Amino acid sequence: MCAPDIALLEPLAQALGITVMEIISGVRAEQPIHAEPITSAVKEVLQYSEQEIARKGKTMRKRSMLVVLGVCLALLVLPMLNGVLFGDGFAWRCIPAWLCARNSAQALEDYDEERIKRTITRADGVYEALVELKDQGVVIRDARARLSRTRLDDMFLFTELELTVQQDHITYLFTCQGPWRKGQVEWMKFCVPRVGNVGPAWLPQLSEAIATYEPG
Repeated sequence: MCAPDIALLEPLAQALGITVMEIISGVRAEQPIHAEPITSAVKEVLQYSEQEIARKGKTMRKRSMLVVLGVCLALLVLPMLNGVLFGDGFAWRCIPAWLCARNSAQALEDYDEERIKRTITRADGVYEALVELKDQGVVIRDARARLSRTRLDDMFLFTELELTVQQDHITYLFTCQGPWRKGQVEWMKFCVPRVGNVGPAWLPQLSEAIATYEPG
């Protein structure tokens, strides 16, 4: 076994780029971790994250703008299609008429006396008649008005009501229409079955309760 002269240890360490203790022990010391590369890497990751967040934010804003634009276009186009496909002309008033009919249908379903009087013409007595029928087990379960069935016909703006009524676990579906005038809707009578075509006994009473239409 041989070792370099002790006087040569320091010059040898400088030449090899190591320390005297590393030469003596024969083991390289652990190199200190420099913070600068780590800090740089962290900054790059943070910068990338910020860029991704900004990119996703722009994408979401674009999608939101497209949705809003699509809704606006639908509101502009639907009345024209409604008038062409389901009526006798251009029908800008179809949308407010449908909204009124929809509110009327919801009021009937909710048995909301105030809204019934606000949305239906000559609605005095409608709420009381519906409550009387409800006490008999005749209950309105679903009522709706559809935009596609709102139309101009002979210069009148007609809406249509679909009414689902339940009695003794039997469900009935009725449809009636009525004009929209002066911000309110008027519903016509249901088509009561003729003699020989048996229908529920309470149908004429329900038809009379909802019908508020008077030509004029």
